[in-house]
Amino acid sequence: MKTAVFGCNGYLGQHLVHYLTLGKKNEVTGFDLSESYQGKDEIAYLSLDVTDTGSFDRLTEDFGSIYYMTGLTGTDISFGRFEKFINVNEMGLLRLLQRVRNFPRPPKIIFPSTRLVYKGIEGLALPEESEKEFKTIYALSKFNGEQYLAMHRNLFGVDYTIFRVCVPYANLVASEQSYGTVGFFLEKARNGDDISLFGDGNLRRTFTHVWDICRQMVEVASMPASNGGVYNIDGENLSLKEVASVIAAKYEVGLRFQPWPETALRLESGDTVFDASRIRALFPDTLTRTLEKWLTV
Repeated sequence: MKTAVFGCNGYLGQHLVHYLTLGKKNEVTGFDLSESYQGKDEIAYLSLDVTDTGSFDRLTEDFGSIYYMTGLTGTDISFGRFEKFINVNEMGLLRLLQRVRNFPRPPKIIFPSTRLVYKGIEGLALPEESEKEFKTIYALSKFNGEQYLAMHRNLFGVDYTIFRVCVPYANLVASEQSYGTVGFFLEKARNGDDISLFGDGNLRRTFTHVWDICRQMVEVASMPASNGGVYNIDGENLSLKEVASVIAAKYEVGLRFQPWPETALRLESGDTVFDASRIRALFPDTLTRTLEKWLTV
């Protein structure tokens, strides 16, 4: 099947390309702002600026599915760059939907959302219908993207599957060991520095190896039963302190606890642990990696 990956030069984008091209089951074309593809796999590539409506003329009707991985991430920085966040995260998706909605056979859109759409609840796993809370422009932009997809399915028949991602880790396609929270912990520890945590470090998240994120997204999105659905990505329920402790032990550094900065505390969502029963009902074999095993290899 011909598949497009928007944002193919990003962290998740490169890994999705890598997963999709294994076994040559998918003919993949990457789209991104850069002049060339920066991953390690051989794919067709076209430069495309999602902030420019005319750029979407390069998108043809050949694709059965489009992974829209393009997007700016961040918490407090989204307030200072609100125009860019809205233009890329929301307007970019709307431009894509405007382009494909009149195709005779619109492609299916696969869209990554975020844990930050949820209001965290201590000690409880969050199903997809849990209460929402938006503390940043970034979080709201992702939820708005979810709503735009639902609108276009209702009016134009454009199918989609949405996956909410909590904390990804690991790296299979680049030199860096990891990304985001785990990447930050690893960088500190590998430099011989103690890992710093705000508060007591007991906030909990769902951590998922990037390979398993790709497996869940690609395999579930290929199922017609997932059309129009929203799914929490499955993973391990771990506290930040538990993750930091495993990394600190490997590199023989300590943990350092410090008071919450006022801004970070105001933006903190609390525990965001996913109830992944919905995705497991379609794809029981969700996990093949654990964080502890990955760190000890």
